[in-house]
Amino acid sequence: MQWLHIHDGAPMYDAPIWPGGYVPYGIDALKGGPEYMAEMLDEFNDQREEDPENWILDPWADPLWLPIAGTNTGESLLIDHRPGDTWGNIIEVDYEGNEVTAVRWQNLGEMLRLMAESLESGSPMPYSRQYRYVPRLDEGPPRYLNWKP
Repeated sequence: MQWLHIHDGAPMYDAPIWPGGYVPYGIDALKGGPEYMAEMLDEFNDQREEDPENWILDPWADPLWLPIAGTNTGESLLIDHRPGDTWGNIIEVDYEGNEVTAVRWQNLGEMLRLMAESLESGSPMPYSRQYRYVPRLDEGPPRYLNWKP
């Protein structure tokens, strides 16, 4: 990706340039993503084993998810590399929301295309069933790109 080659992600949480307050990760974070997801899955399984009768959550991590962006409140955008219907989809993991793993876009190309179209036209970008985000330049200081529902 050209973005990674030029910018290597974005300054962590100082530039939420993607809709939903997301900051794209740099190359080092992307390389460590599968290992991080494996550690998160181990943590999930440990917590589930402590109280298996009352545990109703689906796993919040998978070694075949590649984290590509995060927010300052802990949500993640991931590319799903698991075999099946969601392979290649961009999913969002919101640890405190109603949807732990919601499909946001069919693939990274679709997400970036919709973002570019929205930035060029000022039109809303589909994000979920409930939200569409419109790009706005907040004057700051400092000036920055923001996505408003």
